[in-house]
Amino acid sequence: MNAKQALLAPLAALLFAPAAVAAPASDVRFHVDLCGPTFHVGTPRFGIVFGGHHHRAPPVHCHGWRTVCEREWVAPCYERRVVSWDCHRRPVYATVMVRPGYWTTVRWEVCGCGERRRC
Repeated sequence: MNAKQALLAPLAALLFAPAAVAAPASDVRFHVDLCGPTFHVGTPRFGIVFGGHHHRAPPVHCHGWRTVCEREWVAPCYERRVVSWDCHRRPVYATVMVRPGYWTTVRWEVCGCGERRRC
């Protein structure tokens, strides 16, 4: 039994089942719209849909960029350095500020979908 027959066997069993077994709880629908035909087999609580909307490609998003300027804090830079020597000629270390913190202006390109990129 190949893969195609394996998929069609349960479907055929549902479609050609006797009315006493499948009539009260079965839900079989066939619908045609712009996306193509849709075939639903199952029960009102659970079903399998063949064709239709799930074959449609997702819509393509075109970014509408706008430029936004924001202020950003650049943190100070610290390093551990030798600041002196003790009486036994061993180095004395301390953390020293190498560059102080400052504010800067950053330009961003922002899209309506939420994506951001730096200019």
